[in-house]
Amino acid sequence: MSARPVPVSGDVTPPKSKKLKKGSASRPTKQKKAKKNKIRTYCRRKAEIEELLGQMARLKEQKEKYTKRAEALNERQELLRREETNQALREVLHNQRLAFASSLSMVSQILRQHSGPFDTLTHLPKDPNTRHIALLRMKHERVQRAYEFMRERQRFLDVTKEFCDQKKFQATNGDLCSERFEVVPLPEARSVKAIVDALEYFVYNIEISMSEVLGDITIRENDDPRQSSSVAQHRLVTTIGDIVQMDTNNVAFNEYIPPGPGQNEVGFSISDAVDEDDAFPYQPTRVRQDVTIITMVSWNRLPNKPIIVLTRWWCLRLRRGAIDVHASAVARIQNGIEHIGAAMVEAARTAATCNKMQK
Repeated sequence: MSARPVPVSGDVTPPKSKKLKKGSASRPTKQKKAKKNKIRTYCRRKAEIEELLGQMARLKEQKEKYTKRAEALNERQELLRREETNQALREVLHNQRLAFASSLSMVSQILRQHSGPFDTLTHLPKDPNTRHIALLRMKHERVQRAYEFMRERQRFLDVTKEFCDQKKFQATNGDLCSERFEVVPLPEARSVKAIVDALEYFVYNIEISMSEVLGDITIRENDDPRQSSSVAQHRLVTTIGDIVQMDTNNVAFNEYIPPGPGQNEVGFSISDAVDEDDAFPYQPTRVRQDVTIITMVSWNRLPNKPIIVLTRWWCLRLRRGAIDVHASAVARIQNGIEHIGAAMVEAARTAATCNKMQK
């Protein structure tokens, strides 16, 4: 028996493993998956509904937030729009005021020359009878023009409330002027005639009234007027604070129109300066004062209650002359007519009160 060859080291082959018989070894076992719980449809739908309701609530909150923000923005835009509109209106109003101021400047410059309603020169002859006839002739024209002037001057005013417009200026020819328009309601008055009579009495004694009110001595150079006459002349000389003498030469007209068909009760007291007087010429050594005063007393027919209203316009003109007048004397003269006017209004109030007490 031949011996097996001994394998050289390194050439040893491992023994062949025996093949396993089928079924002799156990197969690897598969792990069973966990069985999922099936969610019912109504539960899933319920969860979806809850989620949608939550989203809807959140969207609603966002909507309200954005709505409020939009409202705030709209209010801001509306405010900006209103501010722009108001600014545009203010610009329009400003331009209108500028146009009115320009027109007022033009009117003021025109009124530096002449502002009263009377254009006719007043020339009185030397003969007394002729003078009286001349006064009677000019009365109708003065009253008519005064009525038209006062009617238009107060056309757009609320005459039931007090009003005053006053200015001082130097005319283009150098005259120093003061002008005033005022409305004085007299709610306690019941008679236009009583007030007109009181004003007539005040003017009839004008030199006494001036001396009492101003404290400066005023004397009359012409004869006393007849109290019953509707026309008169007042030639006065006033010594102003022992500084200078002042000439005043006025014609006066009184007119009372009783109520009638288509005619309201109205009364006038009018004074106008005399331009030339053959009997009493102006003295160059005195200051010449020209005064025009229109006082109208009339009923204002209110819807609820009628009221008597005193409306007055006056213009004082210190004529530029050869003599220089101290500023204090000028101020005293200009203030004096204001005091005289206040005394006339007080006389009207007193007459209105007395007439009311008598009734």
